[in-house]
Amino acid sequence: MAIYDYLPKFNYIEPNNLKGLLPGFVVAQEERVAEGLLNAEYKVNGEAVYFENGKICALTADGIVAATGEERALFIHFTEPLNTIRNSDQYFAVNVKNECPRLVQLIPGDEWMSTDPDCAIEGRIIKVEDGEGWYGVKTMANGDAGYHYVFLG
Repeated sequence: MAIYDYLPKFNYIEPNNLKGLLPGFVVAQEERVAEGLLNAEYKVNGEAVYFENGKICALTADGIVAATGEERALFIHFTEPLNTIRNSDQYFAVNVKNECPRLVQLIPGDEWMSTDPDCAIEGRIIKVEDGEGWYGVKTMANGDAGYHYVFLG
């Protein structure tokens, strides 16, 4: 048993192709995150503060909100953990009280793997599974269960 066994575990992503990173379609200064996007299981002083990677979001006048699919632009939360010594993605989430999350605008054709089974948005984001003319990948690089997603537009 290691100290890592006592840490909270969060959903995380492995980008296959997030084209928004190339031209700089990134929002990294918005500090207002809707309560519904925060992980309710792990709290700090009774308050939900952790924003997991892979959440599909939108930007409004009120800040970062959960996407409904009706928005013109959709974003994925992808803030890379700083620890590169060990595979620690599952132990990382942004504490929104201490730092701003980084959102990457989704562009049609973007692909990623996620440990979250519920990223699909009808008509916008599909979960790729075997038998649909695609090769459905079912594991993350470290062996965790994973789900393959593609942004349609």
